[in-house]
Amino acid sequence: MAQSPPNEILQEIFKYIVNDIDHLHSCLLVNKIWCSNVVPILWNRPFHLLLLHNNHLSHQIISTYLSCLDKDERSKLDLNGITRSLSSSSSCSSDSSFSFSPSSSNFELPLSSYPIIPSRPPTHNYPSFLRHLSYFSFVASIQEWCAVHNNWNPYAIRKIVQALFRLFAKFSPSLETLVFVMDMDNITNGLMLFDDNYHDFNGTLVTKRNLSILRESIVRNWISHIKEIELAGDFVIDQNFPVLLTICKDLKKMEIRLPDFEYDEDGKHYDSSVEMSARFIELQRDLKHFTLRESHYPRAIGVALKRQKSSLRHVEFIDTVFDEWCPLDWIPYCKRLESLTFIDSEMLIAKILTPLRLSPLTQLKSLTFKEDPVPIDILETLIHSCNINLREIVFGWPEDCKQDGYSFILNSISNFCPNLTKLGATIGRNEIPELFLILSNCRHLQRLEIYGNGCLLDVNEILPELGKYLPPTLGELDIGARWRFRSDILARFFGNSKHVPLYKFVIQICDFINEEHLRVIVRHSMSSLKYFTFWDRNFSVTQEGMVKASEWLRKSVA
Repeated sequence: MAQSPPNEILQEIFKYIVNDIDHLHSCLLVNKIWCSNVVPILWNRPFHLLLLHNNHLSHQIISTYLSCLDKDERSKLDLNGITRSLSSSSSCSSDSSFSFSPSSSNFELPLSSYPIIPSRPPTHNYPSFLRHLSYFSFVASIQEWCAVHNNWNPYAIRKIVQALFRLFAKFSPSLETLVFVMDMDNITNGLMLFDDNYHDFNGTLVTKRNLSILRESIVRNWISHIKEIELAGDFVIDQNFPVLLTICKDLKKMEIRLPDFEYDEDGKHYDSSVEMSARFIELQRDLKHFTLRESHYPRAIGVALKRQKSSLRHVEFIDTVFDEWCPLDWIPYCKRLESLTFIDSEMLIAKILTPLRLSPLTQLKSLTFKEDPVPIDILETLIHSCNINLREIVFGWPEDCKQDGYSFILNSISNFCPNLTKLGATIGRNEIPELFLILSNCRHLQRLEIYGNGCLLDVNEILPELGKYLPPTLGELDIGARWRFRSDILARFFGNSKHVPLYKFVIQICDFINEEHLRVIVRHSMSSLKYFTFWDRNFSVTQEGMVKASEWLRKSVA
């Protein structure tokens, strides 16, 4: 029997499939060595995986964690009948772990009957693997557990949340990521989890108590180590949210999604969210990465980020709405900024970006304006100032944008950025010469993304020449433009690019692809090409992959 690879090698391999639950489950069943390496991956962020797969069996994860409670915590859960509910529910087997049914696309945690909470602990110490916690998914899973076991009561939910937080704090060495989403109606009072008044299991009316799990020292210490946090929606409605501000001061990465700008008539809710977010930013000791997503950009956030000017390295604005009276005048103070990203922004006008032209950033390695028209003079200034430091640049206007200047910018890139490793750009017929010039001068390029200007382009004469110009370092080619080419032209392209170690080939708009194109990909592509992609579907470069791609094209493209 072949010997299993060392654990270190297995762990490196499994990193590439951390979101591929069905393949991880297959690896789980190989042998005990593989199982012991896969289980920590599945359980280091179980509630994030639930969000990815929209799973409805999340209560089984809660059952698994409950089986890990010690006698003291179980006795606390015995209050008002919670344990009686556990006693009549399903229990974990001695080796509970994620499983996955490809046909149902659901998690399954193998369970047996639950005469009592099992006294024998599970095979694995599942809480010890937890590193990333999605709070909303966590509480929603407990709610589902209570509903499945006919125990829907805020008191039960609160007690289980408290017990599991203590369990995590006791066994998990440190929490790295906290996702704190509070814009869903079925989450009650956030981390507080206490209504103004509620009835216990005996029907007795209980008045709200000022008790939060975050005020317990063991939990505070556990939470204080987080390095990344995502805040979204109505997080400031939690009266104990300020506790997070006092204990989480060593964040490296922060993502914020503010509530809707017109949440109420006078905007107080939005303003309070901005105020608390700004305060949270200011309290950080070494914030390196900040993202504002799906929000209006408020000036107070910029003022707070200016306080982090010495530590900030990465700034992102995604689906952000700007206002002309709130320019990004704080960004030039971040002299050590390495990446600046704008994606799908609104009102990103010259007045907002002018400070970047007046005081350009010289240490940028990555610059992205995707689906965001940007004034040509500002983009040119940034390219010139970054010069040889720039490694990645992406600029693609929306297809309905008629802004000129593509060729001018491409010329600047070819002249000033020889160390480029990634290029994403809108390329029309008039920009082809400049693209070839970049490919000739930027010989370290590893990824090329070609966006369209909305027009169909026949590239039967262009594509073979493109193969000649591709640098010998290129690994990924993504054609998102409306290009059209024959199968024999594709064969010539592959023939001219045999020197390229291409392993990923993407054709986003594939309504012209036919059986002949597929045969060319399988028979004539370079040996390094392992799979090709139509839209977002991957197919292996094999006869079997060609058959699957053919079936998919007939169903989807037609």
